[in-house]
This record gives sequence, structure tokens and C-alpha cells, in this order.
Amino acid sequence: MAVAPSSSSSELPDECWESIFKHTNNPHDHESLSLVSKQFLSFINRIHTHLIISDGVLPLLPALLRRFTTLTSIKVTHYFTGDIDALLSQIASFNLPSLHSLDISKLRTFPSHGLRQFSQKFPTLKSFICYSTRPDLVLIAECFPNLEEIDMSYPLPGLVFEIKALTSGLKKLRKVDLSGTYFLEDSSIFTLCHNCVSLEALVVHDASSFSNIGIANAIRQRPQLRSLAVRRGNVTSELIDAFVSLKDLTCLDLSESHISDEALCALAEGGLPLRELCLDNCKGYGFDGISCLLRKCNNLQCLGLQGTEFLNDECVIDLSLLLGNLNVVKLNRNDNLTDLSLFAIMCNCPLITKIWMERTSVGKHKLEENCLVVNSHLKFLYLAWNSWLDDGSITMLASVCPNLEMIDLGESCGRISKGAIDVLWRCCKIQRMDLYGIGRDLSQFQFRVNFEVPTFFVLNLSSCSISDEELSLLSKSCYNLKELTLDFCGEITANGGKAGGEKLQATKNDKFAVL
Repeated sequence: MAVAPSSSSSELPDECWESIFKHTNNPHDHESLSLVSKQFLSFINRIHTHLIISDGVLPLLPALLRRFTTLTSIKVTHYFTGDIDALLSQIASFNLPSLHSLDISKLRTFPSHGLRQFSQKFPTLKSFICYSTRPDLVLIAECFPNLEEIDMSYPLPGLVFEIKALTSGLKKLRKVDLSGTYFLEDSSIFTLCHNCVSLEALVVHDASSFSNIGIANAIRQRPQLRSLAVRRGNVTSELIDAFVSLKDLTCLDLSESHISDEALCALAEGGLPLRELCLDNCKGYGFDGISCLLRKCNNLQCLGLQGTEFLNDECVIDLSLLLGNLNVVKLNRNDNLTDLSLFAIMCNCPLITKIWMERTSVGKHKLEENCLVVNSHLKFLYLAWNSWLDDGSITMLASVCPNLEMIDLGESCGRISKGAIDVLWRCCKIQRMDLYGIGRDLSQFQFRVNFEVPTFFVLNLSSCSISDEELSLLSKSCYNLKELTLDFCGEITANGGKAGGEKLQATKNDKFAVL
């Protein structure tokens, strides 16, 4: 005889509900879900882990800190005009046992008193971000001895950098950003790498006071480094030899440097287990050097080749054959790249999820749809500032990228109208679109969405000629829309904007603004 399960045994465990809410497509829906029951409210409260504090948030801060007790990180915006010392003291009066990260970047006043109060409540803080400030390193080391990450890049003039005080007090540092510290000497970075025995990631962009030999000697002190970002005028053999000595190096950023083919080939011979490589705006190398490196680093997942002088479609087609595990690629500001490059990546890199090809020539070389392969992994596509794009190009993309969640066509939509509608129709998971200037170069333009798009949340239609009628139809079809930007849309009347806004507010109780 079968026994029906009790209501308690058939309920999902709390861990399952939390996992479901964490993967909700649109976080804006959390507030609606929190109204369902006290149990759902509790789940929603627990999954909100990040808080950004601005002047507008300040009056609500006590209520927010009482509600979201599982916060892990707090960021104070750089345009915060209140008393930062008082703010940190106020935060310290609440119980936030999971808090481990604080960001006070770009604040003109370094809150020494507030940090002392804050540290008494949160002495185990792990991450402290204070770029573009004038940090007191002695105070930081005293207050937060358990720090694992510190970003003190691009400090304000007049800072006295007590690097020894920092490294002697922070034995657990794992990641340090010293970018823009133009007044430090080679001995400083050597001391850092020598003393911080747990260091795994180092960033030294725009630190012109360090010599190549100084950086090379320093990183040899920490052979366990996994991530290194070094923006140099010239990548010398001393640096390459030091890089090769880092046998666990998985992330290397050499953007805006001068590096030769010989240097890249020497790097390839080192057999490093690179997963991320950034050569944005680098000079001095060519196809031979980068292809040599990619043949050896065949597990690369993220590649940046923005602003590369020699790059063309033929190069990208050949390189894509070496990138079977690639997830993310950035190819912005390469004028010689067309549709051939874009579709080669989509075809030869089956795991690709994000492609940046802004300011290229995508749309110039039309391809036949029956020659293309569907890529079900691609979710994010950034094609802003591509003036060759037209409806045919966008419709073809929509047909072979069925799982797109976001497409950015900003500043490139002058000849696009129906193509954007096809994306909404064909891509059933689409959530965000930037269509700034859509239809601007067309004598006749209509943006009529007369079918439901339940997954759609964010849309930018600024500088387009959308009418009151089209706006009303949009609000009915995209009934989950949360953000709609309509800057410089001159054909929308006050009544049209009000009608659209009322519809959206009535549907989801969210803000709607014609800016």
C-alpha cells in the first residue's frame, strides 16, 4: 500500500530554493518573490551579498543592513558627499558576519578614524580596495592584518608609501595592485614579493619607476605567481625569462607593451599553463609570434587582441583553429576584421560565450546563411560602432545564435530596423539590447514588437524615431521590461511617455523614465 508523502517531506530543502533564486534570470524579480512568503523573503535576503552606498542610499542604510545580514562586500561610490568616517562607524554597529570586502576608491579623504572603528568589528576583512586615494598603509596593516587582497593603484600625489610597513604587517596577501605608483623603486617591489609569501597575483600597470630587471628579480621571489599584469614600454628578454620561471602562471596581461615575435616564441617554449592572455594595443609582434604562442597554449579560455595592427580576417581564421577551448575574445578596434572573422570564431570556437568586435568592419562581408554553423553557447555579443551592419547582418546573426542573452549595437544601428525585431523573435533567451540610433539612416522606420518577449529586461532606444504607438506596443509585448532608455527620442510626446510608463509600472511596479 502506497503512502502519500507528507507536505514537509515533499518540500524542497532550503539549499535548493536558494540555488533557484540565485539563478533567477532577473534580480529585479527578487522583490516580488520576497512578498510570496516569509520563507521566500528569508531566501532573498540571504542571496543579496553586495551593497553599493551612495548619497541616495544613506537614508535607507540602517534598514538595508538589518535586512541583508549576509553581505560579503560594501562599496562606497566616489561621488558620496557625506561623512565617510561616520558612515564606516555606522556600518560597524551592525552584525555582518560574512563581510570580507570594502571599497572606498576615489574618495578624497582617507577615513582613518572610521577605518579604526570599522576594523574593531571586522578585523578579518580580506579585501580592501582604495585606488585613487591617499591611503595610510601603516594604518591599513594595523587595522586589517588578515588582508588577502589590496588595490592601492594610482594613489593621489603626496602619498608617503610605507611598503615595508605594509608587507611586514600583511603576511596573508595574495593579490596586490601597484599600478601607477610612479614614485616607487625596484627595492619596493622586491620587498613586496620577498615578504609576501602567499602572493599569487601582481598588477603593475603604468609603474614607470620600476625597471624591467627590477620586476624580473622581484617576481622570481614568488615562483608560485598565477596572475601577472605588467604594462611596460618594452618587454625584454629579462622579463620573458622571469615569466617562464612561473610554472603555475595562468593569467598574463601585457597590454600596451612592445613585444617581439621572438619574445612570444620564447614565452611559448616555456610551456606555461596560460588560460588568459591579454595583448591589447601591443606593438612589435606579428602573426608568426602570436600563432607560435597559441599553438603551445592550446587551453586558452580568454584572449584579448584589441587594437592589433596586423590583424585581418585571414589571421583570425587561422588563429581560431588553435582556440578550441576559448570562452571570451576581445577584438575591438581592428578595422580589417569583417563577418569572416566573427563567424570563424563562432564556428571554430564552439565554447565561445562572449565576443567583443566593436569598431571593426562586421557587416561589410556578407555570408550565405546556409554556410554557417549554429553556435548555441554564444550569449553576449558586442558590436557597437560597426557602421556596415544592416538588417541582413543582424537577422543572420539571430538565426545562428539562438541563445543570445545580450547584444550591443549602440552607435551602429543607423541602417537596422527589422533585424532588431528578428533578434527578439528568434533569440528566445534575449534579456538586454542596446540599439542606440536604430533606424537613424532610414527614410522609413518602424519598431513594432507585436509578440511577447517575456525574458526581455533592458533596452536602450536612445536617438531613434520611435512613436507613441510603438512605445505602447513595446510596453505590452515586453511586459517584464525593467529599464528603458529613450534619450533624444523627439517623436515621443508627454502623453506617450506617460502611457508607456503607466503600463510598465502597472505590470511590474518598476520605474520607467523618458530621459
